[in-house]
Amino acid sequence: MAAIPLSQPLTHAPATRGLQLIGGFGALLAILILGSSMLLRLNTQFATDGAALSTLPPAIENAARLLHRLSASGVGVLAITAAALLRIRRPLLTRYANPLKWIIATTVLLSVIGPLTPGYRVAAITVGNVAGGMALLAACWWLRESVALPMRAQPNADPLPTLTLAVFMAQVATGALASAGLMRESPGFAIVHLGSAILATMFIGALAWSRRKAPECALVSIVVAGLLLAQVGLGVALMAQGKAAVALAYVHGMLSPLMATSLVSLVLRNVPAPPAPPRDQAV
Repeated sequence: MAAIPLSQPLTHAPATRGLQLIGGFGALLAILILGSSMLLRLNTQFATDGAALSTLPPAIENAARLLHRLSASGVGVLAITAAALLRIRRPLLTRYANPLKWIIATTVLLSVIGPLTPGYRVAAITVGNVAGGMALLAACWWLRESVALPMRAQPNADPLPTLTLAVFMAQVATGALASAGLMRESPGFAIVHLGSAILATMFIGALAWSRRKAPECALVSIVVAGLLLAQVGLGVALMAQGKAAVALAYVHGMLSPLMATSLVSLVLRNVPAPPAPPRDQAV
């Protein structure tokens, strides 16, 4: 039987379709976790005795907490499934095994710090929840895209995509830190977030610009650039309006999951280096 060309997508195989389903469904659950958690956090205030009080109507608060619990339980099932696949289907291609390992690791992290979250007493727990949830989303989308996109025999060694993802995750972490600080009437962390935002804008913009002309990257580059402009605009508006703009802060925060999935898609659309010019042959 002829071998499958390396440039051909593998979505026709039932086994890989299952992996794609895990990645896509996991990404949806991760977005629900991030969205419900952010809704609860942004609508929490502290009483004079330090107790955390929700400003949401009880029905909405209970619905958000239920959605968060159900989504977290679903991610737990997916993580167990991922662990079983890594065990049963050895050896699994690295392009599938790595995101599965990240799904397991981030799920374990979130399950460990989850019981420490109520009350938002420790800023580091808030940062861990947000960064861990975003890493989980990126890992799930990474798995989904690894199945959907063609394989490449020679991946590009350009360090810019990896650096961009790292800077983006730092930006997410500082955003969570700024949010936790504002809850405690400590706006100083917002300056850190602003500094990382400038750095993230530079890296994300450079990545989108560098891949804008590649046919497989053009559309995703436009999406990334659009999300970047929207986040910058909302960030400026938030600085002007302050802590009271809860709805604006929620929209600003929920653009980050969209940016995470778009960046992963752009990074995985690996642009091969141009072929070296042929050398003159000696006569």
